[in-house]
Amino acid sequence: MKKRRADTAESRSAIAYHTIKSAIVTNRLSPGAPVSEEEWARTLRMSRTPIREALNRLEQQRLVRRVRNHGVFVTGLSIDEFRDICEVRALLEGNACRLAAKHAGAADMDRFEREFQALDIPHPTQSDVGKADEIDHAFHTFILEAAGNRQVISIIAQLNDMVMRLRSALTPSRYAESLAEHRAILAALRARDPDAAARAMHTHMENVSRSLDRIKAREPLAESETSGVSLRPQASEPLSPAEL
Repeated sequence: MKKRRADTAESRSAIAYHTIKSAIVTNRLSPGAPVSEEEWARTLRMSRTPIREALNRLEQQRLVRRVRNHGVFVTGLSIDEFRDICEVRALLEGNACRLAAKHAGAADMDRFEREFQALDIPHPTQSDVGKADEIDHAFHTFILEAAGNRQVISIIAQLNDMVMRLRSALTPSRYAESLAEHRAILAALRARDPDAAARAMHTHMENVSRSLDRIKAREPLAESETSGVSLRPQASEPLSPAEL
């Protein structure tokens, strides 16, 4: 009986964690948005304890931030942090492309060729953008798995929550460009050309990095020296996702 109760509590905490996390990484909860234990407990029809446990996990992953006397808020999107992630991904995934060019399975490459072809449409809908996000993630995962380096897979997985937030903001403005870049990577993999595959991945990540200038990110919430909470804009003054 005790084990069943423990399993139930753990399950509720996991449900709360994945639900709130999904809302954050897909930008349905925007940077700076409050995350209320009471409201989420009511929405998910559970006590506040599993919500609090979920928020503790999200805080450790830097997706939310607790502000004393004010509550819990979604962390801001930092342009500089995203640029750093792009640099790391370019290095790691560029090298992964070199290895994947030698080992990637033909059947998987055929599948991505068909999926990229299906995405090649002049006026993508919101549903198409969502599908492109899914295929984008799957394609990068495929490359890492084909490379076979478990450490690289682990490192990228740790960055993936931040990457998903970035992808959700960028995809609408870079739909056609990103598709073309992924096709270039796939063509190099098909040709079994490690150098070309690495160059194509570096080009892709460099273009993503340049696109960051079109996003207006906001600093994580911080306590004001007087009262209340302030949101400080980034010095780089990028554009917001709505202005892409």
